Amino acid sequence: MENTQDTPKRKYPRTHFRKPVAFTCRGYSEVTGGVEIGEGGISFQTEMALDMNSPIVVNFYIPNGGFFCLRAIVKNTVDGYTTKPGHTVYGLSFTDVSLSLKRQIRAYVARTSHEQEKFKLSI
Repeated sequence: MENTQDTPKRKYPRTHFRKPVAFTCRGYSEVTGGVEIGEGGISFQTEMALDMNSPIVVNFYIPNGGFFCLRAIVKNTVDGYTTKPGHTVYGLSFTDVSLSLKRQIRAYVARTSHEQEKFKLSI
């Protein structure tokens, strides 16, 4: 049995987010690929070295949702994803998200997770 005592629990569920993500940090902007998304944050891959706890502005579009421009903080690097050579996956934590935007993200996560489960069952 796997030891789950040392595994931190996520506050919000996440789902895969293979969509374009634009970010601005320290005057540098880039459009790159998303990895995961949830109400509390988003992760993406980039070649740029980002410092932990750096403020960042992230922009993305959720299908059947809307366009988001949110402030966030770089929280961690994420292991276990296959990325392009020289890229790192960074996890961000949103700092100020309105309730209506959280609802859109939550709906996307639920919808996408449900679609992924249906796909798994059909295989």
